[in-house]
Amino acid sequence: MAPLSRAREVGLWQFIASTGYLYGLHRSDWVDERMDPEKSTQAAIAYLTDLHGLLGDWMTALAAYNCGEGNVLRQIKNQREGYF
Repeated sequence: MAPLSRAREVGLWQFIASTGYLYGLHRSDWVDERMDPEKSTQAAIAYLTDLHGLLGDWMTALAAYNCGEGNVLRQIKNQREGYF
């Protein structure tokens, strides 16, 4: 069993199970593809690309990857001046 972070993320790109599943990383009692360097890198590229499309720039996409898109979208919504 691989060591888990506090948020139960695992692997090179620190995917939580639900996000890994959304991007095609399968888990079972025997295999956790979040720990596969090639598959998880392809999933991370797809996720970052989707975040860039949603948020419009790479720095914000990276922030959303790190702390969650919901957190970033809430912070943008709470800004006094428009973000987009």
